[in-house]
Amino acid sequence: MYARSKQHGCVTILGGKKMLYLARILSIVVVWLAAGSAMGNTPPPPPPVPLIAPFVKVTVPGGPLQLGDVWSGGAFQAGAEVKVHVLANCPYQVEASFRDLRRGAGNELLSPKQVMVAINGKQTSLGGKVPVALSGLPTPASGMNIPVQLQVGVNNLMNCRAGRYNGTLVITVMAVP
Repeated sequence: MYARSKQHGCVTILGGKKMLYLARILSIVVVWLAAGSAMGNTPPPPPPVPLIAPFVKVTVPGGPLQLGDVWSGGAFQAGAEVKVHVLANCPYQVEASFRDLRRGAGNELLSPKQVMVAINGKQTSLGGKVPVALSGLPTPASGMNIPVQLQVGVNNLMNCRAGRYNGTLVITVMAVP
């Protein structure tokens, strides 16, 4: 290898220890450059896997909702409220619907045309789902109480047989992306 000396203006041949020193420096630079280019081509690490999977839990107080007794013909309207407790570590949505009104434990149903249903003030048909809560964030660690107000009305009671009628309030909760 040749090196030009600035002091004397002549070319000298490097040898011995100087050549060995220069070779070491060049090999370190080459290794460093190769490592740098290899690091640039590696894909980024995968995102961390969450330790706890997303979940949504709902608790509804047990027991029936009593809408009342009817003693006369014509129309009947009654309401009740239930507090739904939601615990979620992700965004969630809660929907409510009211299913058929049945006489006793039998299969005798009231006509859907006779029954009016409103959930949290929004009128719907039997079985129609109404959103009662939509959150873009998880709940606090203690959870959250969400009120669900149910209004049920029955028209033309004179055509209904006497007895106890049962319906089902359905609460659906789901995680949302």
